[in-house]
Amino acid sequence: MNDSLVLTGEYIELRPLPERDLPNLLKVYQGTPLYFDGLGDRADRLTLDDVRDQWVRAQQSPDRMLFGVYHPVTGLLIGAVDVQIGAPRSDAAAVWILIWGGFQRQGYGQECMALIESWLIPAKASTLCAIAANNEEGISFLELQGFRRTDLPADPPIGRGTAFWMCW
Repeated sequence: MNDSLVLTGEYIELRPLPERDLPNLLKVYQGTPLYFDGLGDRADRLTLDDVRDQWVRAQQSPDRMLFGVYHPVTGLLIGAVDVQIGAPRSDAAAVWILIWGGFQRQGYGQECMALIESWLIPAKASTLCAIAANNEEGISFLELQGFRRTDLPADPPIGRGTAFWMCW
């Protein structure tokens, strides 16, 4: 996809995650254990190699983009958004959002979703589907954004375990 694509909101900026930020992304993942608990995995088991594998898969796919979520004032990486156009079906786009634990419930996730939606709909997809884990907080967030649980299995972009699709 477009490596120069930057989506800018009032409080965050989404831009393609550079390789140099992979160690920081590992810290974000390790600082957000509830998502990985919901998969039946543990955040502290993730390694830099796991993060690099996610990044490489995104780099190698023409229909996939791994964004870093950056706080524009501080430049701090506070999350990630993994987007796959054409998944789980041809008219859809799969979206996976993770905001660092300490930055959750402050509107950053909602702004991420709005930026991604305005970029994807209707130019690239007519439906959005999110990859969710058995985490009530994450499910509640997605439901507030209009997503509904399907219980169809999904492969998480990082971590090992069971995830499922939520679509609107």
